[in-house]
Amino acid sequence: MGGTKPKEDRVMLVVEHVQQRHTWDCGLACVNMVLPPAARVKFSSQLYEICQEEGFGKSTWSIDLAYLLQRFGIKHRYMTVTLGVDPGFSSETFYDHVLHKDAQRVTERFQAAKDHGVVVEQGTASINDILSHLYQEGPVILLTNAHLLVCVKCVRGAMPQLRSCFPCTPPYQGHYVLLVGFDMKNSHIYYRNPSFGNRICTISFSKLDKARRSYGTDEDIIFIYNYHPCECISPN
Repeated sequence: MGGTKPKEDRVMLVVEHVQQRHTWDCGLACVNMVLPPAARVKFSSQLYEICQEEGFGKSTWSIDLAYLLQRFGIKHRYMTVTLGVDPGFSSETFYDHVLHKDAQRVTERFQAAKDHGVVVEQGTASINDILSHLYQEGPVILLTNAHLLVCVKCVRGAMPQLRSCFPCTPPYQGHYVLLVGFDMKNSHIYYRNPSFGNRICTISFSKLDKARRSYGTDEDIIFIYNYHPCECISPN
C-alpha cells in the first residue's frame, strides 16, 4: 500500500463506543462503532434479525463484516492474505467447531463479493499503512489474537494481574478491535476493545503486529473511509 508517516505525532478519532453483548459479536460491535447514529440504532435494535438475514448467525468472519459495511453504505476496503478459508485452520481449536459448517458459506461470500460491491484485496498491510489511514481516512477494524493483545494501560492499571484486554488461554483466540489513533513518540496505537466498556486501550506497534499477524488472523484488516465524524483530536 505504501503508507507514509503521518504529519501529526498524536491523533485520536472521535468514536462512540459500543460494547459487545455476547462472546461472538466483537466484530459486529466494531462495525456498529463506525456507523452513523441512525444506522447504529437500527443495527442495535435489529441485530439478531440482520445476523440471520446475512446468513452467519453467531459465527462471524471478516468477510461478513465487509458485507455488513456494504449493507449500511460504509465505504471500506477489506485486506486479507487468504481469499477464502485456510484449510490449515482445522488444526486450530478456535476454528475446529465452526470450520466444517462455515467453509462453504465463507468461500461463496468471497466469490460473490465483487458482485455485491464488497471490496476485497489480497495482501498485507504494514504499520505505516495503518498509521497513514488513521491520520488521513478513518478507523480500522482489525482481527487479532486476543492472547497477544496486551494493553499498556490495563497492565499498569488497578488490576496488574490482567495481562491482556481479553481473557483467554488457547494459543489462538480471534478477537476484533477498532483502531482509533496513535502516538508516534511512544510508538503506541490507540484502540477500542468491544469486550470492555467505554475506554481507550493502548498497545505498542510491535505488540500489535504480533497480535494481528498471529496464525489464525489471516492478517485480516478492514479500512474505513469517509468516516463521520472525521474530527481528529490530540488525546489527553
